Amino acid sequence: MSKMSIFRTGLAAAVAMTALSGAGLAAGAEPPALLAQYRCAVCHADRETLTGPSWADIAARYRGQRQAEVIVSAKIRAGAHGSGLWHMPPHPEVSKTDAATMASYILSIKE
Repeated sequence: MSKMSIFRTGLAAAVAMTALSGAGLAAGAEPPALLAQYRCAVCHADRETLTGPSWADIAARYRGQRQAEVIVSAKIRAGAHGSGLWHMPPHPEVSKTDAATMASYILSIKE
């Protein structure tokens, strides 16, 4: 089994456990837990391009922009259309606070 298969299996289990528990994550949850809760890793990874760009590529694209966190958190909630075949659908279920937390984490990833 490849590392990606193992990761996805673990991710699916974590998402299922969260759903089955009936409880969402507590306020102030760690960014990797939020990324798992909202299933971001289905299309994205830290440094590997999947269906969507890697988080390192996203961070590189916005590096140096003053409003980077605002832009990325807005795209998490509103969706985004890139140049490729696929687009990121909107995720209005993600709170503004959670989107900002995830955006900050994503933008901190180095290549």
